[in-house]
Amino acid sequence: MKTPLRIAIVTPVYPPYRGGIGTVADHDATRLRALSHSVEVFTPSHKVPSSVEAGITRLQPFYAWGNGAVLFNLVTTLRGFDVIHLHYPFFGSDILAAFAARLWNIPLVVTYHMRPKASGILGFTFRAYRFALERFVFQSPKVVLVSSKEYAQEHGVKHRRIETLPFGVDTKRFVPGNRSTARGTFGLSEDIPTILFVGGLDRAHYFKGVDVLLSACKDITTPWQLLIVGDGNNRATFEQLASTLGIRDHVYFAGSVPFEDLPQAYQAADVHVLPSIDRSEAFGLVTLEAMASGVPSIVSDLPGVRSLVVVNETGALVPPGDCAALTFALDRFCRDRNFANNCGELARIRACALYDDRVLADQLVRVYNSIIV
Repeated sequence: MKTPLRIAIVTPVYPPYRGGIGTVADHDATRLRALSHSVEVFTPSHKVPSSVEAGITRLQPFYAWGNGAVLFNLVTTLRGFDVIHLHYPFFGSDILAAFAARLWNIPLVVTYHMRPKASGILGFTFRAYRFALERFVFQSPKVVLVSSKEYAQEHGVKHRRIETLPFGVDTKRFVPGNRSTARGTFGLSEDIPTILFVGGLDRAHYFKGVDVLLSACKDITTPWQLLIVGDGNNRATFEQLASTLGIRDHVYFAGSVPFEDLPQAYQAADVHVLPSIDRSEAFGLVTLEAMASGVPSIVSDLPGVRSLVVVNETGALVPPGDCAALTFALDRFCRDRNFANNCGELARIRACALYDDRVLADQLVRVYNSIIV
C-alpha cells in the first residue's frame, strides 16, 4: 500500500447543508478516510464563528453571498498538504485555493460540478467572474475531473487533462426495501403508486422543476401519490400551487428528512422524478440514490443528467419543461407496476456496477498519486 496522503478538500457547502456539491465532497472525504488517508475539509461557516470539528474546518468568511464566500485564511491553512481538491464552483474562494496551490507548490485537483445560470445582475456577475478570474483557476490544476464528458463538452470546459470520474453512491446504504413499511413511515397509502421527488425547494434550486412536476401530476389518469422530500423558502408557493391545481390531497410534503431516514423515502417509491428545467442541473445525485434503491427514474433530457438513465431499461427521459411528456411517462410507470419494478431492478444492477462510491474512491486516489511528484 502506498503512503497515506494528506488531502485538503475545499468546498462551498458541506453537510448538514443539503446540496449536491457538499454531498459529493462528503462522500469523497468519508471514503478517502476509510482508505486510511488523512482528509481535512475546508468550508465556509456562514452563521457561526470559525470552528474546527473532526476533519472539518469551517472558516468565517470575509464576505459571503449565497453559496459564495471569500475565505482569505485559506491561503495559509492549505499549506503542508499533499494535494488540494477544490469543488467548483466556489465563487470568491476558488481563486484563493488556486493561489495557495501555486504558492505552496501543492498539486491541485478541481472537480467541475456545474456552470451556474442566472439572469439580470446575477447573470452578469457570473459572466464577469468567469471572464476575469475563472481562467486563472483553470490554469492552476494538474487535472480537472468531470462527472460526464458530455456535460463538460456542452459547457466548453477546457484543460490539458480532463478526466471523467462520475459521482458515486453508497450502495450499502441505499438499498431496496419493504415498500409498505417505508410508505407507512411517511404517512402514505400503502397500495397507491408513489412518485418521489427529492431536492431543494428554495430559490437557489429554481431549476429543479417542481412546478412542472405538480402540473404534470394533475393529468395522470391512474391513481397516484407524490412524496416531496426537501424544504426551502419556495415550499409554501408549491403547496399553494398544489392546492390551486386541485391535487393537494395527493401531494405529501415531507420537509427535510433526517440523514438516517432518507433511504426509506426511496424505498417508498415506485418511480423517482428529476424534472429539471435547464442546464444548471449537471448530474443528479438523487438519481443515483434512486438507482441504488432499486427505483427507476424519469429525468429531463439534459447533458449529464441523461447519462444516468437507459431509456426503457432503468427509466425514461422527457424534454425539460414538457408537462405533457412528463405526464405520459408518469402514467406509464404508475399504471404498469411490473415495468416499473423491472426497470428498478436493472437500475440497481447499474448503480452497483458503475457508481459504487468505494470503487470510485480508489480511482480518485489513483488520480492523486498520478500528479504528486
